Amino acid sequence: MRNMSMISNRCNICGRKLDVSADLLSADCGGDCWGCVGAMELGWPESAKRVAKEIRAGLREPDGAAKPPSEN
Repeated sequence: MRNMSMISNRCNICGRKLDVSADLLSADCGGDCWGCVGAMELGWPESAKRVAKEIRAGLREPDGAAKPPSEN
């Protein structure tokens, strides 16, 4: 049984808060944020398309790395 007190609301890789509605890269992908997972899945065509769109929107660096969430 999993200890529920150990479940975090932050990405296991970068520490980004997960599931923040104003942060499109914060989607929870099994404990990691889409910002990290998307960059790792660039070999999968659907992920590559989504990451390219996020680069054009200014959410990612030109190399696909996720930009940190903006301070609101």
